[in-house]
Amino acid sequence: MDAAAFPAEHAALTYVVRVLQANRIVVPLSFANIYETAKVNDPVRRAHLAGIQSTISRGKVLRGRRRILEETVLRHIAGRFSIEVPPLPDDWFLSDLWFESAADYAPERYGMEISELVLEAMRQAPAFGLFAFLTGGDDGARVEAVRQFSSSSASLLARLEARRQRVAGVPFALRRRAYSAQMLIDEIDFVLGIGKRLNLPWTSVSDMGASVAKSVVSEVPAMNVERELVVRLEDQDRDLNENDLRDMDSFTTALPLADLIVAEKPFVNLARQARLGEKYGTMLLTSVTDLTADVLQP
Repeated sequence: MDAAAFPAEHAALTYVVRVLQANRIVVPLSFANIYETAKVNDPVRRAHLAGIQSTISRGKVLRGRRRILEETVLRHIAGRFSIEVPPLPDDWFLSDLWFESAADYAPERYGMEISELVLEAMRQAPAFGLFAFLTGGDDGARVEAVRQFSSSSASLLARLEARRQRVAGVPFALRRRAYSAQMLIDEIDFVLGIGKRLNLPWTSVSDMGASVAKSVVSEVPAMNVERELVVRLEDQDRDLNENDLRDMDSFTTALPLADLIVAEKPFVNLARQARLGEKYGTMLLTSVTDLTADVLQP
């Protein structure tokens, strides 16, 4: 970054690198961060962005939403029924494999097998692996992947817009309850499956009980953050777009786990309205220039 053209931003990022080198902070990337860079068609600009991202993150990423949801739902349900489960490491939600920002690697999930030697080499040099992915490879495959993601996003946006039309004029509290119910319906097979893993005799929502069913949405952080943001996003006097989906994905995974998030104003404002920063002890900022010594305390 040009220090003369962007002095405040340059100073902030220089300080971030300094505290990173002192191992005082960790700055993992989300899937949205990686995707935003991968979709840049200018190879020089993409390489610059990849260099910054791989340096700041050191190749570490936040695991995908499904893994985070799996671990947090399991522990929430176990806690409700006083079932002992093994504790998780402090950094369980981080990975050194850039592709695990989408989903944890498993041959059956990815449709391919990566040898343990290759995986270990990638874990030993995660920043290099991330940079190589973002700057190398087949350009046609990159463009096609972006096209497919955008196509899927368009379908999801259409469903969200249809919901906005259906609930237009409905009071906030009622929309909130309705979205809670919809979230549980969408994830019910997943939640029941976790119940079975804990040896609970669940085959339907009624087996869970109303209190437990409601608590999955209201008390599991990723679910609660999504609910609080979506019902407020519906009130926005503008069309939703693909960026909203990526911001939603980042916030639902990162906000309950991070100490600090720097993001664009619209979603930070939504999170502040819902008081999510206070609930999860997360500082919400809208500019890298706010990253000062006072903020980045050890």
